[in-house]
This record gives sequence, C-alpha cells and structure tokens, in this order.
Amino acid sequence: MQATENTATRVDSAADVLSGKLKDILDNKEKGVIQVDSDCLVVVAARKMRDNKVGAVMVVENDSLAGIFTERDLMSRVVAAGLDPEKAQVSEAMTSSIATVPPETSIREAANIMSQNRIRHLPVLQDGKLYGVISTGDILAWKLREQEFTLHQLEDYFFKS
Repeated sequence: MQATENTATRVDSAADVLSGKLKDILDNKEKGVIQVDSDCLVVVAARKMRDNKVGAVMVVENDSLAGIFTERDLMSRVVAAGLDPEKAQVSEAMTSSIATVPPETSIREAANIMSQNRIRHLPVLQDGKLYGVISTGDILAWKLREQEFTLHQLEDYFFKS
C-alpha cells in the first residue's frame, strides 16, 4: 500500500504529463520572471542574475519585452568586446531579436524551437505581455517527469495484478 501512495504523489495522469503546455510549467514555477530595465547597467544585471541563480534576465522597456540579456551576451558583447560593465547599459549588449511563444505552446514544440535556435531561454508572451520564461532546465525537468510516469506505468503493468 505504501508504494501505491508514493506513486500517486509522484506522477499525474497520462493526459497531464504527455500533453503538457508551457502554461503547465509556468504555473508551477516558484520564481517569477527576473527582469531589468533597458537602461540598467550591465554590472547590476549580472549581479541580479547571480543573486537569482539564473542565466538570463528579460529586458523590458515601457512595460514591453525589449530583449534578453544572457551569460553569453555578458561574455561576448561585454567582456570580449572590452566594454566596462560599470558604465555599459544592458541595451548595448542584449539580444534584441528573440523567439517568443504563447503559453498554450506545447512543451515539445518549445523544446524544438529552443533546439533549432540554439537558445537556453524562451520568453512566453500572452497578449503582448511577458507571461514567463522557459529554460532548458524546465524542459529537462518536464521530460524527466514524463519518463518517470512511463516507468511507473510499466511497473504497474508488469508487477501488479
């Protein structure tokens, strides 16, 4: 009986796990979107990323998504370019041409978009407003949950009468 109770708390129904949408991941994330204004200094953005243990911050301008500032941007567009992080603004080093998706996007589709574009963070917009951010870590955690569900289904099939 103990194993059945643990199984019930570890996995959801097949429909929940196998047909997930980005909204499902975002509604269960503990952290909100980490963001900075476009005129924020690079050093402040880097500290915000460090303090929140994230690899990117969303850059907003007039309440709209203007771009994304990532660890890669910090290395290639600030450090390697010789910019002073104490003086340079995030708008000078951010990536402004970014892929975005709505919350109803399937997790599999989002994973494909991220893989094809070689990106680790995917902003999610609803009605033009920033709804959340999906990371490769979020996708991997979902995939792990999906595989755990499949394993439990197989265990139930083979070992329970």
